[in-house]
Amino acid sequence: MVSFLTEAGKRVAARWFTQILLPGLLLAVIAVSGWVLGHAHAFDVDRLASAAERGAGRKPVRLAVEVAVVVVGAGVAGTLARGLGTGVRRFWLRERALLAPRLRRARAVEAAKKRGTEPVAAYLPARPTWLSDRLRLVEVRVRAQYWFSAALAWPRIWLLTSEEFHAPVRNARARFDDACALAGWAVLYLVVGVLWWPAVVVAVVAFVVAWRRARVSLEEFATLVEAAIDVRWRDLAEALGIAVQGESPTPAEGALIDDRLRKGS
Repeated sequence: MVSFLTEAGKRVAARWFTQILLPGLLLAVIAVSGWVLGHAHAFDVDRLASAAERGAGRKPVRLAVEVAVVVVGAGVAGTLARGLGTGVRRFWLRERALLAPRLRRARAVEAAKKRGTEPVAAYLPARPTWLSDRLRLVEVRVRAQYWFSAALAWPRIWLLTSEEFHAPVRNARARFDDACALAGWAVLYLVVGVLWWPAVVVAVVAFVVAWRRARVSLEEFATLVEAAIDVRWRDLAEALGIAVQGESPTPAEGALIDDRLRKGS
């Protein structure tokens, strides 16, 4: 038990160091450099070197205090970035918006016409972002095929699958969370851009990379969830005491599974 707690503590410390403290220190260095250089002298290396020499000449106690303040500030910035990442995740996965995704719907319809297929209305974009729509599609497609809710079935399917399957799902979800955290860092760099304009460029690049990583990781996560339901839905039905005779549930059988998952509510 002690060895387990020790190992867990080491992992938490390593994760805190690599994902919070180090990026926070980088942000702090850029913020201080931006404060010294400003917009007018954005790439004046001599100006930055002179400021560094003046700082090195300070009394050791004062210098130690300033370093400690920077380290604490870096930790606070890292925690703030993760919090902003949570806000970004909620924004990306929001279900409603003032304006319907008309442009993405038009593109989807046009792409279906080019393939010579009739677009399925339920599969067309209906939410503000691609990420939110991708999760919605899991629910829509599972209900269309099996007549029960994917959102309700997924926790039970998770209990019926092995750790060998859990690992890639956790990894995909962790990469998505990290992408959202990177977007949070982008917001902080955008704030630093008030002092030093190159930070705005860093913020834009970081946000684009975060969005791309979020799309890739969420696509993998959604695909794994849907695949698990495809191969384990019968095990779920049997665990619930519902016998399904055919290759897939009938509407009545799916409704029975759905009713059991909802506890008859």
